[in-house]
Amino acid sequence: MNTPIKVIISGVSGRIGRRLLKLVLADKNFQLVAGLVSPGSRHLGRDLGDLIQSNATGIQAIESLAEVKADVVIDFAQPEGFDELVDYCVLQQTALISGTTGLNQDSFDRIGQAAKYIPIMWTSNFSLNIQIMKNLLQMVKQVNPKAQFSITETHHIHKKDMPSGTAISLAQAVDAQSNMTKTDTASFKLGDVDIHAIRQGEVPGTHEVTVKLADETFIFKHEAHDPTIFAQGALGAAKWITGKPVGFYDLNAVLMG
Repeated sequence: MNTPIKVIISGVSGRIGRRLLKLVLADKNFQLVAGLVSPGSRHLGRDLGDLIQSNATGIQAIESLAEVKADVVIDFAQPEGFDELVDYCVLQQTALISGTTGLNQDSFDRIGQAAKYIPIMWTSNFSLNIQIMKNLLQMVKQVNPKAQFSITETHHIHKKDMPSGTAISLAQAVDAQSNMTKTDTASFKLGDVDIHAIRQGEVPGTHEVTVKLADETFIFKHEAHDPTIFAQGALGAAKWITGKPVGFYDLNAVLMG
């Protein structure tokens, strides 16, 4: 029997973190060793089972990893603690899977440096089909260099960053640059790609990309019905990355096996 992968969930009390917690506890391929919450969180010290109305796990929510050791950290926390988490993973030689969005350029630079020492994967969306959508957009741009692209993203009212990391990454698949400008209250422009953000209800995430050509228009649309798909994708990525060489990976690596 294979030894279970020891996993830490960062942001364990969040929307995705709780779903990850359920999946990890139900998967014999994984062993949960810690659940990290923000400093001062009201969940600090609670048994992790309480977060998902389940049996006690004997593991309490903590705010610092200190000497905790694991094979991989899966991170869906707020961006404020991201740099410290990356430093922990480098020092402990622990693989990192992260879906935290709202990061600044310094944090992305930190990811690049960390990838020299540990296997690390960051993506704005852990749906494999979103990765396929990015790949398709790159193909469309190559074949139709004069096409006009626009993106509308819709998320729940609790989402803090705008536009979504997924919308940005979709735009970067078309125009590979990081410079984005705000053109209105909820409108943005990255390169030649217009992005409009909508916040309403409890929408898990909808992304619609419109491609306009001289004689035709077509639309790519991805609609998440349940945020559990992101937790499932991250867990699959954690299973894939464990034991891999140091480096920065994206979901294309998981798609190719």
